[in-house]
Amino acid sequence: MRRLWRCVVPVAAAVAVLSSGGCGTSKGPAPPKPGTPPFFWAAAKSTYQKGDFQAAMKNLNGIIATENEFTRRAQIWQLVLDAGMARGEMEWADILDQGRPAARAREIDFRRLANEARTLAGQSAMRFADTGHKLMPVLTEDEVALPFTLPDVNRDRPVEVERIIKGILPMPAEVDRLHNLMVRRGVAQSVIAVADPGGGLEKAKALLSQPEPKVKREQFLFFLATQFAEISQLFAPKKLDRAARMKLFLDKAKEALAPVPKSAERDKLQKKIADYEKKMPKVSG
Repeated sequence: MRRLWRCVVPVAAAVAVLSSGGCGTSKGPAPPKPGTPPFFWAAAKSTYQKGDFQAAMKNLNGIIATENEFTRRAQIWQLVLDAGMARGEMEWADILDQGRPAARAREIDFRRLANEARTLAGQSAMRFADTGHKLMPVLTEDEVALPFTLPDVNRDRPVEVERIIKGILPMPAEVDRLHNLMVRRGVAQSVIAVADPGGGLEKAKALLSQPEPKVKREQFLFFLATQFAEISQLFAPKKLDRAARMKLFLDKAKEALAPVPKSAERDKLQKKIADYEKKMPKVSG
């Protein structure tokens, strides 16, 4: 009995400690407090993976509002998101422009939706330009960490947009759905482009599935230069018609491209920037 009692007492004591939480292992780590950078970071990851990029952007803005351990990574992430959202809105507006001539009685609706899309694109574009302007001078490391994965969204253009191109506008709920899909497509393309300049889905997926994906600084700058150049066309005469902003984006494209080593891809982009500059209206003042 004494031997049995000597075995029972330690076991009973251990059970009592565990049940009372004395070791502190049963509860796990406390979740981040709402309103803190770790909270915003976790929320950005969750909403991003679900394809809710507006919510992800809101959480990233909550991080960037202050200087903290997540700020640099949040800026990198925000740049890629803003570029994708701007490009997605631009493509959606172009689709509506294509369909407008055949729309007849609905032409006003096509024009209104295209203008709304370009306004949203302009908001993402200017935020992209502001973040890029702040970030480029401090990108001094050899590699840039990409703090995100490939989002679970379809990068293909929805087949239903072909009806819009033919001048047929669906019901408002369907229009909203297609609009959202186009923005998601833009973000997916942006994420793929930053991971692989050639736009290869499998290469991008392989890189972004690594525990800590990184790209060379020159590759990231090439991505920025490409996005600055393409987004500059949002401000062209037949779009938002803002020559000063168009010039700003093309100047930033050249600034981002300057440190990138010579290559066929670099030469091609440099020529495209020069062509855009030739077509650019004169900036008054």
